[in-house]
Amino acid sequence: MASLDAREFTVGAAAGFALAMCAAYAYQQRERKRDTARKPIGRRRSLTSDQSYLQGQRSDARPHHTAAVKAWQRAKDDVLSQFRAKYPAGFGSELVLLSQIKVDNVFLLPVPHLSDYHEGADLPNRMGIGCANKEELQQSYNKLMGDQDVIIHDIVRKPNADPVTTAYLRAGPRDVTHFNPCKVRAAIVTCGGLCPGLNNVIQGIVRALISLYGAEKVYGVRGGYQGFSDPNFPPVELTLANVVGLQHKGGTMIGTGRGSFDLDKTMGFLKQNRISQLYVVGGDGTHRAANKIAEEARRLKLNIAVCGIPKTIDNDIDLIDRAFGFNTAVEEAQAAIESAQTEARCNLPNGIGIVKLMGRHSGFIAVHATMCSGDVDLCLVPEVPVVMDGPKGCLPHLERVLDRKGFAVIVVAEGAGEEILGRAVEVDKGGNRKLPELGKWLKDEIGTFFDKRGKPTTVKYIDPSYMIRSVPANASDAIYTALLAQNAVHGAMAGYTAFSVGMANNRLVYIPISSLVKNSPRIMDPMGRTWERVLSVTGQPNTAVKIDSTSAAISTRTII
Repeated sequence: MASLDAREFTVGAAAGFALAMCAAYAYQQRERKRDTARKPIGRRRSLTSDQSYLQGQRSDARPHHTAAVKAWQRAKDDVLSQFRAKYPAGFGSELVLLSQIKVDNVFLLPVPHLSDYHEGADLPNRMGIGCANKEELQQSYNKLMGDQDVIIHDIVRKPNADPVTTAYLRAGPRDVTHFNPCKVRAAIVTCGGLCPGLNNVIQGIVRALISLYGAEKVYGVRGGYQGFSDPNFPPVELTLANVVGLQHKGGTMIGTGRGSFDLDKTMGFLKQNRISQLYVVGGDGTHRAANKIAEEARRLKLNIAVCGIPKTIDNDIDLIDRAFGFNTAVEEAQAAIESAQTEARCNLPNGIGIVKLMGRHSGFIAVHATMCSGDVDLCLVPEVPVVMDGPKGCLPHLERVLDRKGFAVIVVAEGAGEEILGRAVEVDKGGNRKLPELGKWLKDEIGTFFDKRGKPTTVKYIDPSYMIRSVPANASDAIYTALLAQNAVHGAMAGYTAFSVGMANNRLVYIPISSLVKNSPRIMDPMGRTWERVLSVTGQPNTAVKIDSTSAAISTRTII
């Protein structure tokens, strides 16, 4: 059923098809038993195709069996007609029933709604509904979403697996708005470290609020959460005029900051400025704070929608396909890897280039940059133990690489190597633990290792960490941020709160913030295919060990 739903069949057709398939399958099994009982072994008739179902009708078939087959045929014809409507050329093959793959129950992750405790305006939603727009310029949205429009979470199905799955609420405009759009006063805040696409998100939210809905006013809260209370960073008004060209600039026009969250002062700001919608852009820590704001607004019965937009250059927020800025970071890392390769290749003999990339808990940037480059000989990430010596040691591996081609390139994620260098107890303002400098330590270890063997080496260390996060978004992330921003506004206008907007199975969805941060940060699966793909590029020994899935959210996907 999940595959049929993905092709946008109607719910009724898909359900009818599934029920008829089940009935026909039951009939098939009964007929197979009857054939087996009266036919010699070795002459069992195949009943796997749709033609076999029809051929299975004999003159002595009972009426309800014939009815099941006819129901199946009608459902099949209905599905095929929808196929042909969308794909006139057809597919050139017959449908085959996969009887062991089923989805009987779908459980939605419900998104909180302001109508649970506050009455809404419930105005018809039309594009350009804002007060500044003339009625003749308004138009209906091409597609409106409802409470039953969902995206299935687990689209990969296996035979005999539990026939249940979870689903997310599909993002998009609804038929009515909870708020009167021309009375909406909104605020946007960006928190944490920089990331490509922050300015795109700001621009997209402002444009959607004003151009699509005609919001009264939009504020930019400066410097992260501290901007809600620090008189040195007063809020700025955001207009269509002052966000022109913003998408071409790196960073965030309203500034950012770590920590400094004060719930009481934040609520005071929202009430004083009559804010009805708050858009929070940040990582899992920022989202946890946003969830507290939404819970406090609910406790006080304030009509304030709180929406999060996931921002993590490390791509370690759970449930979503990827966070914006990640693709840009991987692309920018290529320049650093190419520079390291040039340095290593040209410094004779035995040149080695080390590139440090971001990745506090997870090595997503490092592994995807490695796969993208194709020039990396050793990739070290937090999820895979670093082994220095022995048959699977990285130092003997580097020696083999140098013997083979004369130079080597290493990519190191910033969080790798804690099992060697130890875990630091010192934390920054955002509560993040300070990480060991594996790259610099590795540079010294490599020099010592090859000096003992009488092999001179030249090791260059490149740290582009802040360079790859301060650039403007590339084309992929620019489109993604536009979709995130528009759908964030659609969700808030509809009255949803305590939710975040993200991509799941290549569709934009609304996810409860409580669910999003429950298992974050997520990590790469060291026993998955992504790491295997890295090994095929680097040729390094595999030192991966299985990670307890109860201790962390593990992602098995290669991000594209």
